[in-house]
Amino acid sequence: MIKLIVSDMDGTLFNSEQRISPLNLAAIREADKQGVRFMIATGRSMDTIGPTADKYELKCGFILMNGAEVRDESRSIISTINIDSNIIEELADKLDRQGYIPEYMTNQGAQICGSKEKMELNMGYRMLCLDRSHTLTLEEAVEQGKSSVFMNTLTRNDTIKDMLKKDLEIRKIIVFNPDAEFNTKNRLELKEVFPDLSILSSYPENIEINAKYAQKGYGLEKAIEKLGIKKEEVAVFGDGLNDLSMFELFPNSFAPANAETEIKEKAKEVIPSNNDDGVGKKIFELLYKNREEELS
Repeated sequence: MIKLIVSDMDGTLFNSEQRISPLNLAAIREADKQGVRFMIATGRSMDTIGPTADKYELKCGFILMNGAEVRDESRSIISTINIDSNIIEELADKLDRQGYIPEYMTNQGAQICGSKEKMELNMGYRMLCLDRSHTLTLEEAVEQGKSSVFMNTLTRNDTIKDMLKKDLEIRKIIVFNPDAEFNTKNRLELKEVFPDLSILSSYPENIEINAKYAQKGYGLEKAIEKLGIKKEEVAVFGDGLNDLSMFELFPNSFAPANAETEIKEKAKEVIPSNNDDGVGKKIFELLYKNREEELS
């Protein structure tokens, strides 16, 4: 019996237009009617995913910033895991030498260091990452980024030292570059230099850095402990490497056809893509099986 549905957003519940399709939304609504909880598991922060949840009227729990922050349905914090403040400057220097413009996700919102031009370029790279149809030019992406929810919630600092004076709790660092091979090489290099961190990617065009146990699967373990739900009563959906811990820790795992190969290999089942309502179709199937179990 499935009692909790947990879904990644970008590339999974969202289609390529960054929307929740009518069928996916109907499935979530039907699950709620049947007493099955829904939870979002995302690399995003509350600032950037909260408006989406409000738009679609989703009353749900949240696993945020890859598990660095877990919130209940009232959006109260259940748990947090921060990156060790003692290594932030060293990590920032390494990312700078690799050619990245780090974005810091903190307890005081998203922060970035450097000029306005660097901030806009970083946002353009983020928009290219989210453009799974790969039709945007960099110039178009930069312009799109200027009015995005990510830019609107981003605070610019002149230097890393200026940012650290704010005494922030840094939950996650994310960087973007459209060159996937460049990112793979640098991700492996970062893992060698910082073996005690979780260094993953949700897309080939980014790198996501968290504390070792700030991962979606571990965050979900904390959430179900509070809810009194067993692992086998949870269905998880995801497409990127930052979903891997959920697939390793929870047996009922489902990957859309567009997911990374490693995720599809770990999944219990590969479902239709995010553009083919894969999550919604599977939720309806799981709800039907729930009814069968109730009647048997």
